[in-house]
Amino acid sequence: MKTKHQLILTEEYIAEAQRLSIAQNKTLKLMYQTWWVQWLARVIMVGFIIYSLMNHMESSAAFFGIFLAISFFGEWFGRRSLAKARANVPGKGSTSVVSISKQAVDIDGVLGNAHRKWLAMLQPAIYPHGVLIRFSRLAALWLPDQALIEGSPADVRQLLAENIDKSDTNGK
Repeated sequence: MKTKHQLILTEEYIAEAQRLSIAQNKTLKLMYQTWWVQWLARVIMVGFIIYSLMNHMESSAAFFGIFLAISFFGEWFGRRSLAKARANVPGKGSTSVVSISKQAVDIDGVLGNAHRKWLAMLQPAIYPHGVLIRFSRLAALWLPDQALIEGSPADVRQLLAENIDKSDTNGK
């Protein structure tokens, strides 16, 4: 059994791959995708500002006000850095072909070729509209079902289930 995906590295593909990769890392997910983490801290800082002003501690209020402003700058800077990372993807606009077989995952693209054995992979993240193959904690490959040119989504999931489960000694 063999499947092939043809990936066109468009802005939309890169943004979706980035979003799904971030969702697999708990710390990054809290930083970039969990809105209440930032807003809870901001509400607490506003509470400290109000408390400080009511007790005539203007310097403390100014201190918390500065941290409140920094939190908004940090959110903007984080979104900007993600956008810059998407803009700097090598091979943007090119096409890559990813072949999955019982032996390995092969990637052929404009920047070169890669052959990854199943032993070198972590548990994949399976979504209703595709799979995210994880080569390491920081490196992943998004394979949307719509990019499939040979085989079926069920074949891809079956190959992953048969091969990754056997080789996963690292845990999740």
